[in-house]
Amino acid sequence: MNNNRILAAAVVLLTSACNGQTPEEKAAADARAVAQVEAIQKIKPPVQPLELGAVNPNVRRLYKLGGSDCAFATDLNPGAFPLLIVGGPKAVLLIDGEPAIFAADSGSPEVTAGVHARYVGRSYSAQFARDPDRVTIRDRFERIVYQAPGALSCRG
Repeated sequence: MNNNRILAAAVVLLTSACNGQTPEEKAAADARAVAQVEAIQKIKPPVQPLELGAVNPNVRRLYKLGGSDCAFATDLNPGAFPLLIVGGPKAVLLIDGEPAIFAADSGSPEVTAGVHARYVGRSYSAQFARDPDRVTIRDRFERIVYQAPGALSCRG
């Protein structure tokens, strides 16, 4: 009899420690909580507006992009600064007034000598296409945040 009382007290103590839930109920509640957290993590934030600026010669010098680089321009007027500069394994964009460095995705094909089709940055990626020339910028969720026709030209 004494053992039954001890066992009953242990069951009461254990179930009260779990807010009156049996182990099966606790496991089911935990599984629901995990599913809710996973569902929330899959929600993508709204697309953030992207303001791109022209890459001027000061930015080129800062990132050691010189005469043998390639430039993508949306403004084809003479003297206009390009939107994106590609030099060797890196590319530079001006996003929201700040330079952003992108690394070449070496697994992507070359669209022209030394220029890969895809460049990856911290929060964005840039992709080139030819004939007609255009650039596409995607966010970290692979959503298009900017796309424009233009001209890719290389020097050197």
